[in-house]
Amino acid sequence: MLTHLRTRWTTLSGNTRGVGFVVLAMASWALMNATTKQFGRYDYTAEQLVFLRANIVLLMLLPVALWTRGRSIVTRHPRLHLVRSVFIATSSYCAAYAVTRLPLAETNAYLMTASLFMLPLGVFLLGEKAHWLRWAGVAVGFCGVLAILQPGAAAFQPAALVALLCALSEAGLGVVLKKMGSTEPSVTIVWWSYVTNWAVFGILCGFSIPMPPQELWYLLPALGLTTMGVYFAYIQAYKVGDASAVEAGSFSLLLFSPLVGWLAFNEVPDQAFWLGSGLLVAGIGLVIIEPKGRAA
Repeated sequence: MLTHLRTRWTTLSGNTRGVGFVVLAMASWALMNATTKQFGRYDYTAEQLVFLRANIVLLMLLPVALWTRGRSIVTRHPRLHLVRSVFIATSSYCAAYAVTRLPLAETNAYLMTASLFMLPLGVFLLGEKAHWLRWAGVAVGFCGVLAILQPGAAAFQPAALVALLCALSEAGLGVVLKKMGSTEPSVTIVWWSYVTNWAVFGILCGFSIPMPPQELWYLLPALGLTTMGVYFAYIQAYKVGDASAVEAGSFSLLLFSPLVGWLAFNEVPDQAFWLGSGLLVAGIGLVIIEPKGRAA
């Protein structure tokens, strides 16, 4: 049975498999942000939350680094990791800031726009060719963002702009990841990403964070596993498909995040969220369409 499923999986197009990996990343992302939000309730700053997450991830990856005598973390692309460090520090801080100030579903809806930012970045920086339906999808998707954002309305939250900056940074991460993903091992990419976060946010919070409350200790492994789940799934997605196409799987975040937000925080999205989300799904649906002869 497993062999049959593996065979069926490998016969799918690269973009289709990539979308599947992004869906897995979105499930991890929703749970990671929910866990981060739980710690945010105990007066952790955004800097401390990122530093805490970096400590957990590096501790989980340390046995792999030791087992391979460091071979698993030797990089072939130090310059690309330096560029990634700027994007990941920005993304991590903005995500932690936004998720502690906005409803979970709304935060994740803004983060979903990374898939829309990826289209122009993939075209101009990676040389990917996009048909007109993808561009139409970007326009429709950003109409959805405006519907949720409600610029000028009393409901407008400045933290939403921080979440959008996070999405843009995530798209930048995707470009760098696509450039290094085919030759750089996944463990290496994740390791150096979180070494950067550890150093940058360790300095910002004086390498000191409050002791996690005892009632949240059980969430520490979940925080590390879901964080790594996001990155490992994304890395695999970008290895098998076009960056601007596989991001279409991010629409699933609109299914996961309202459910997790309702279960964990009793948050119920308003009408503007669902209107905007519908437009986002429609836009990303247009982005994923592959005309005959164009599937990868």
